[in-house]
Amino acid sequence: MPTTKTPTKKTPVAKVVTPKKVDAVVKPVENKSVKTVLVDTKFNNPNILISPRKLRLMANSIKTHNPLEALTRLKFTNSLSARVLVKSIQSAINDAKSNHGLQESSLRFKTIRVDEGQKIKRMDKSHGSRFNRGVIIKRHSRLEIILTGQK
Repeated sequence: MPTTKTPTKKTPVAKVVTPKKVDAVVKPVENKSVKTVLVDTKFNNPNILISPRKLRLMANSIKTHNPLEALTRLKFTNSLSARVLVKSIQSAINDAKSNHGLQESSLRFKTIRVDEGQKIKRMDKSHGSRFNRGVIIKRHSRLEIILTGQK
């Protein structure tokens, strides 16, 4: 007669796990879904009828402030350069909000640059006959404002 093997039950063996020594180092977890994205917006006005020196003096005094604070300071300054900068900064802020979707409170000045634009020269003998040859020079400015902010 053929012998058949009967299945035998194996008893489970309990394993003894010894804890390993692990030096715990806590690393900050970055949440990739809440990432702040900085976006630059550029405002350019290439032809302003004011001398660059006058405009540069006012622009350098406000470049360290944020644009909203700069607007309030400029509104109480009685000069042509302040009035030009108020219009330009307001236009740059509105452009950043509407076209790029930036938050108004997060805006900062990246650069404010005032360069020399075109010059209009004309002759007038009553304005200096020897050294300036009677030349009247009307200086123009180029203004470039770059704002950065968060979406």
